[in-house]
Amino acid sequence: MIVKIIMQMFFCVLLMGCNNSTKENEIKVTIKVVDSYTQKPRVNDRLTLRQAKWGIPRRYVKIGEYITNSAGVVTLKISKKNRYSFETDGLNHAFGSDEYGEGELKNNQQIVIKVVPPEKKQFKIEE
Repeated sequence: MIVKIIMQMFFCVLLMGCNNSTKENEIKVTIKVVDSYTQKPRVNDRLTLRQAKWGIPRRYVKIGEYITNSAGVVTLKISKKNRYSFETDGLNHAFGSDEYGEGELKNNQQIVIKVVPPEKKQFKIEE
C-alpha cells in the first residue's frame, strides 16, 4: 500500500515536471536579405544569429551561421522569449543587421534585412 502511494506520488511529480514550454515558445521566422538600393535578393550572404545574454554590458552570444539561398532567404526556428540580433555579411564587406527584443517576433514572420553595398557606404574599410 505504501509502495503504491509512493509510486503514484513519484509519477505525479514526474508528470508535473514535464512541460512543453520550449515547443510553445518556438516560432518559425524567415529572414530575407536584399540589396538596399536595387531591392534584389542577396544570394550566398552569411547570416549570423546572436542571442542576447544578461550582463553589464549586454553580451550577444553567437547561436549559428547560415547562408542565404537562391532567393536570398534563410528560415529558422527560434524561441520568441529571447532577444536576437541578425547580422549579414556579404562580398567586399557588404553589411546589414536588425535586432528584435523579447516577444517582438511572431510565428511565420518575415524579416527583411537591407544590405548596404560596399560602394555605397559612408566610410571606407582599409584592408
